[in-house]
Amino acid sequence: MKKFAFILAAAVLAMSLASCGGDDKKDADNTSAAGDSTTPAVNTEADTTAAPVTTEEATTVETEPEKVPVYTPVAVDNFDDPENTVWKQNAQISNFNVADGYLTATSTGGDPSIATKADLNLNCDDIDVIRVRFLNGTANDSIQLFFTTDTNTGYSEEASFKEMTWNTEVDCDLATISERSADEWDEVIFYTEDNDLWTGTLKKIRLDLSNGEGPYVVDYISLDSVSYE
Repeated sequence: MKKFAFILAAAVLAMSLASCGGDDKKDADNTSAAGDSTTPAVNTEADTTAAPVTTEEATTVETEPEKVPVYTPVAVDNFDDPENTVWKQNAQISNFNVADGYLTATSTGGDPSIATKADLNLNCDDIDVIRVRFLNGTANDSIQLFFTTDTNTGYSEEASFKEMTWNTEVDCDLATISERSADEWDEVIFYTEDNDLWTGTLKKIRLDLSNGEGPYVVDYISLDSVSYE
């Protein structure tokens, strides 16, 4: 009887142990399944490192090419025809001469000038610039152009253009300046839009080549219209 009771107790204990082992395995299985379904961690921070811009990707800013002025003479004196030159000596000028395509003169004072002989009778609106190419053999580098029109009949400071030139060669005599070295030439351009009195019909022009004594050689005086290409 005692032996039977012992056997029965052993059987009950074995069943209890088996039941506990099953629960542990189930928990382990559940843990394994949960681990398998876990979503891997994701880095949600944005990558702020910009890729380097290559030369090909860079935007090229195109600049417009510089426009080149084209001068079309409305009236020009190249001093190729001494008998028909429109210029004469005006004040404080000696040795005035037109020959071989040049006007030559010598300033004898502080306010020398040459001027047109007669009315030009040109439309001011047709003339955008006045160009003067010359050699200045004096030690002074100022040049001024005066004009008269049908409404502005006398030379005046208001009806003038002022420019400055820079001498490559100064204090030279006529023999030296007659060599006419290319790097000694000055070209001065007067822009007619700079003076509101430049309107109507152009009559006369007076050109004060400098305010000093010495020789001049003028290659041309050209009244031009201007276009750009």
